Amino acid sequence: MAASDIRSMAVLRVNDRIEAAPYDLVEAMIRFEERYGGLWYPVIGSNGMEYGLDGDVVAHRSPLGLAFTGILDGDWTWGVDVLADGRTAMGPGQWSYRVIDRSVDQRLERHALLVTVSGWFHRTFTCYTPRDVVPVLDERRLPQCVPEATGPTELWWLDEDTGVAVQAQLSAWPHDQDEWTMRYFTRTPAQAADANPVVFSATVHETVPALWCTLCSHLVEPGRTCHRGTRNQRVVGGG
Repeated sequence: MAASDIRSMAVLRVNDRIEAAPYDLVEAMIRFEERYGGLWYPVIGSNGMEYGLDGDVVAHRSPLGLAFTGILDGDWTWGVDVLADGRTAMGPGQWSYRVIDRSVDQRLERHALLVTVSGWFHRTFTCYTPRDVVPVLDERRLPQCVPEATGPTELWWLDEDTGVAVQAQLSAWPHDQDEWTMRYFTRTPAQAADANPVVFSATVHETVPALWCTLCSHLVEPGRTCHRGTRNQRVVGGG
């Protein structure tokens, strides 16, 4: 959408009323549309991430302040709000509304990194933390942190030289606890043997092998290694 159209059409919905949208929020919508409008890419599934106002310039008051819906998350099949300060937030279904990314750029970086390593061998774990608590990890056991891809609901570590990456991603937040999916990626299947000792020794919260790999969309036995490149035999290796 053109900036002039956004300025002339933007409104704020407050309950059943429509009001003029605040100037700062309108300018935030314009900056978002000019930078990200029309962007589309897939991450895990085929639905893809869609960015842009798509003609909808009705802002609203979210639990975290003024916001507008500018992103459709294809993997979650849910709309993502952009807050006036640039953070993203959502509350799918009955779950609470919470900040997802500290910025749209950070969101793009974490997706890009996942796409980069998703074809590597990987083992998946589930980590349980108290509500709104990010996993506490002993980073001495992990590769170097990737700050540009790390945000409120996703943490990344990467060693490009050795070909090892670790991801901790908030995957559910029902009731009084958070559920994080942890993935240990490696370029070779032999390296994946380090996943269990590294992950279990680095985490202080309850962590168990996951029984389902979201990347590969299949059940996986604990201690087994997945590889998306093997379509008909996605579970390989062992130990």
